Amino acid sequence: MTIASSDNKHDAVVSTSPYIRTPLVYSHSLSKITGSTVLLKLEVLQPSGSFKSRGIGYLVWQAVLNSPPGQKPHIFSSSGGNAGCAAAQAAQKYGCPCTVVVPSNVAPNMVTRLRDKYGATVILHGSMWREADTKVRQMVAEHKDGQAKYCPPFDDPVIWEGNSFMIDEVVEQLEEADYDKSRLKAISCSVGGGGLFAGVVNGLKRHYPLSGEQPIVVSVETYGAESLNASIKRGELVTLPKITSIASSLGADRVAVAAFDAAMTYPTRSVVVTDAQTVGSCLRILDENRLFVEPACGAALAPWYYSDIYDLRSKLMLDADSISVIIVCGGSTVTLESMLRYKDTFQDML
Repeated sequence: MTIASSDNKHDAVVSTSPYIRTPLVYSHSLSKITGSTVLLKLEVLQPSGSFKSRGIGYLVWQAVLNSPPGQKPHIFSSSGGNAGCAAAQAAQKYGCPCTVVVPSNVAPNMVTRLRDKYGATVILHGSMWREADTKVRQMVAEHKDGQAKYCPPFDDPVIWEGNSFMIDEVVEQLEEADYDKSRLKAISCSVGGGGLFAGVVNGLKRHYPLSGEQPIVVSVETYGAESLNASIKRGELVTLPKITSIASSLGADRVAVAAFDAAMTYPTRSVVVTDAQTVGSCLRILDENRLFVEPACGAALAPWYYSDIYDLRSKLMLDADSISVIIVCGGSTVTLESMLRYKDTFQDML
């Protein structure tokens, strides 16, 4: 997506999107497992390393475009993971100052990446994300030096809109590959705070109106971070007492209201997987596709790789004509060291 270009080199940069059109590729192993067509949407290839370049990048982009001439907003984010990287990367692209407030348990390599690669100012505050978020909101309220833009990790309509464009791409790519889009049976995505999930539902509604058959969204969480699943079961928003999953990027104790509403009104199958299964899925996609992703991403893959346990073929009524898309959302928090540690920890369960 672009806007009208300019002769000015700086304006030309601002006119370009903060995210890229990612490949949609065929998975031989998962297609064989399910007896259907399974495609992988490779959001791991986004500039920041995850799908967050879409929603959060789009939010930053819109803030830049809507700023007074000659002024740039100061971008503030409250995440030391994928959201912080996306905000900092987009801010760097458009020449905006950026401050990321992170909790004290953030990985040291993430602090280094935010500072050295993306040029962000990093402030450590609190022991959990909500404390860091309270701090960054206070900083935005007290900011006096020009315009300040707060970028939440997931809970903003502009973020959902940016994420929804991924579905536009999927539909275009299905048509380019001579697939009938009506064969799309399911979209599988990981759920943390629900920004990706809300965007996916919004995008599907554009292409699959209520009057016809709509693809099911397989919303996947891990045990110890299953705030959406708990909310669906109770029929109201649930706040988890704590996060115990290793999939830290899914560690929102409460999903966005829009995500909960979407799950209650749009065809959704909520699945909860184990940490061991997420690690196993990360190792499988690394071996098969040479893609290095974090456990939060492995979650979306786990019900498919472990189909003998979750049986999506039967539950989604997949057949040889069915198409499913798994969003390989990526991840900036994983390192080789951490993945080897996870592999060693769950070795007996893989």
